[in-house]
Amino acid sequence: MSENPDSVPFPAKDPRPRPQYGELAPEGWTWQPQQDEDRVDPAPSPTVGAGAPPRANEPLVPPVPYQPGQPYQQGEASQPARRTAPRWDRPLTIGLLAFGLLATLYGAFSLGALPDAMQLIYTQQGLGTYTPTAGIAPLTSVGAIAVVFVWLATTAVSVRLLLRRRRAFYVPLIGGAVSTVALFAFMLAAMLGDPTLIEFLSRQ
Repeated sequence: MSENPDSVPFPAKDPRPRPQYGELAPEGWTWQPQQDEDRVDPAPSPTVGAGAPPRANEPLVPPVPYQPGQPYQQGEASQPARRTAPRWDRPLTIGLLAFGLLATLYGAFSLGALPDAMQLIYTQQGLGTYTPTAGIAPLTSVGAIAVVFVWLATTAVSVRLLLRRRRAFYVPLIGGAVSTVALFAFMLAAMLGDPTLIEFLSRQ
């Protein structure tokens, strides 16, 4: 059989004895491991993690994007925890806003009808005919606009909180308190601006 010219001959076995553990090897001695021609190295297993190719029998599942409001499932990317409002918050907030709208309309019309209310007081107390001063009309108009603006601001803040799934029932309560204070403040200013009524109250 012809020899392969590309093959490398094995080095000759060193006749000198192999040094024992802890013993210095003689000069020029090298350790030659035994060559195993029938040995086959196993293929490296793919590492688990990013960049590893999928297995042949493993189906490819595309990642599902996270949707707001869905519960977190194992294997998905972690999402920041979001505070959610209880179920009763939304209907309670809407009900308070509807009640606040009715109260706002009633307050605005009450300011507009303030001269008639003052005439009723004049008639009951025998003060004659009520004559509105020059500042009554602008005062009542500004008061009506103020209470309507408070309701609109309250509604805007409440809707924004509801869309963010946060508690909003307290916003109509605060808006109602502010609107009530503003309504009575404008009414009191209009009544205190009437000299006949002030003179009558001072005699009591």
